[in-house]
Amino acid sequence: MMKTYKNIAFGLLAVFTVSGAMAQTQTSFSLSQAEDYAVNNNEQVKNALLDIESAKKKVWETTAIGLPQISAEGQFQQLLDIPVSVVDASLFNPMAPPGEVLEFRMGQEFSTSLTFNASQLIFDGSYIVGLQFSKFFQKMSATAADNTKQEVRAMVREAYYNVLVANENVTLMDSILLSTKSLWEKTAIYAENGVIPQEDADQVEIAYNRVKASKANAERQSSVALNLLKLQMGYDFDEPLEVTATLQEVLDEMQGKSPLMTDSEIKNNKNYVMLEQQGQLDAYSLKNEKAAYLPSVGAFFTHSQNAYRNEFDFFQDKAWYPTTIWGVSMKIPIASSGQKIMRVQQAEIKIEQDQNDLQNLEKSLKFQELQLKTSYQSAVEMVELEKSNVELAQRIYQRAVLRNETGVVSPLAVTQLQNQLLQAQGNYIMAIMEMLSVKVQLDKLYNK
Repeated sequence: MMKTYKNIAFGLLAVFTVSGAMAQTQTSFSLSQAEDYAVNNNEQVKNALLDIESAKKKVWETTAIGLPQISAEGQFQQLLDIPVSVVDASLFNPMAPPGEVLEFRMGQEFSTSLTFNASQLIFDGSYIVGLQFSKFFQKMSATAADNTKQEVRAMVREAYYNVLVANENVTLMDSILLSTKSLWEKTAIYAENGVIPQEDADQVEIAYNRVKASKANAERQSSVALNLLKLQMGYDFDEPLEVTATLQEVLDEMQGKSPLMTDSEIKNNKNYVMLEQQGQLDAYSLKNEKAAYLPSVGAFFTHSQNAYRNEFDFFQDKAWYPTTIWGVSMKIPIASSGQKIMRVQQAEIKIEQDQNDLQNLEKSLKFQELQLKTSYQSAVEMVELEKSNVELAQRIYQRAVLRNETGVVSPLAVTQLQNQLLQAQGNYIMAIMEMLSVKVQLDKLYNK
């Protein structure tokens, strides 16, 4: 029976180990999967979650101030020189001559004490406000963590888009490279046979080398974009990573679900939320200043045992002298020469300033929203325009390549049209990047 249990345990362990390994070795990510991975692995998010745990501890720390405080204290001392007291001798001998004194030592060489103290806060206005604030501080930490998660998602989204754009650029460069290589090989044959001048073949070779260098640079840019995505995700640089989405899929999704048509609340903006919470924080500050007018009440209890010896024999059955005290203390503020009222009025002014700042921020965010939507609309139109230009330049280039085979168009003219196609594709890529950049800024504006 024990062997059976062991087999089951080892079997479960193997399953969990394999499952964990599979989770750790995921290399293909959609956009949403990449964002989720970053939320779980990005160091900024980890620190934000630790801030929440720290805030929870802060709540308990503040709560503990109003709970019983108990302490014990022990003390031992030895008088190396016992104090000497001097009194007038006439106190004990009326016949003593004037000025005569008596000297005698008072006290024991060894003494020790054990003291037990307990105190309890009964009422304090500042403590009540502090307890409320500590709980609100925990809420602020949770809000900050959510904002950090959204910020990380936005950074991953932008990096993911850059990877897709870089991959698309490599694909475009690869298609041009293939056609240019084919053209170069044909013109080289024509030049060898004397059909065309060698200079024409050399011009095509220069164009081919230029495209080949451009493709290599595009591949390097793609690698840089992928490493940036790994950084934002908290992914190991040495591990392979593959994006499963394509640029066209992202563009189609954005066309079907345009940010311009999405209902979003400007008050979800993280800066607005944080400034709103700052106003609540200042409201607690006002409460605390007003609480300074209230009395504070506390109770205490003290018990001590004291022993005095001429010899170090505290562990023998000799007398210990107890002292027990308990009481209630109350502190009532009476007058502060206007300090408290000035603090209260300053706190009230700060709250009014917070309201003004909040209204100003709301207006600024609405202006930013209008500006970004206008920029996005312009970017979408530019993408469509540049896409049409690419398609047109592609058709012109392909026709030129075909006509070159019949000798109607010179190789030099084909390379010029190739440069035109490269320029059109570059403009198209830049337009897409601009549109995606504005899309990410809109997401950040709405804290998505």
